[in-house]
Amino acid sequence: MPRILAVLSLTALLATTGCSSLRFPGVYRIDIPQGNFVTEEMLGELQPGMSPEQVRYVLGAPTLVDPFTPDKWFYLMTYRPGKGDNVSQQIVLHFENGSYSRHEGEVIEDFRKKTSSQQDRELLRKLDQRKQEETTPEPAPATQQSAPDPETLPQEPTDPGQPAA
Repeated sequence: MPRILAVLSLTALLATTGCSSLRFPGVYRIDIPQGNFVTEEMLGELQPGMSPEQVRYVLGAPTLVDPFTPDKWFYLMTYRPGKGDNVSQQIVLHFENGSYSRHEGEVIEDFRKKTSSQQDRELLRKLDQRKQEETTPEPAPATQQSAPDPETLPQEPTDPGQPAA
């Protein structure tokens, strides 16, 4: 009896851990971004000789600073989309004599567009179009006439016997 209970417990444990790695069709899975996403524009703002405080202002707090090598800052990002492949980005900043000197690593641009499904890409495209439409001003129609100003209209006499002023 204890042997059967142990086998059933082990089977139940393996079955529940295996469910998290399976992707059942029709089940919605959320996108999970973790870490610090660094863009090419953000790295372009960095100049050699900047203080660590200035670098922190531009990029935000680093994901990891190794206590044994504090002159290296790690900006790590992992993006696990509900559909598609995982994306990872690792940017390493190097400091020399207390100031920024260089960085290593590949910047991943538009990672959401690369990893999302066709439906998600279509929604992103529509959102971009809507943003462009909102930023472009609409010209006023040429035939529109404004209502007359009541102060400029001639006043009618209130008393029929008095002439208009």
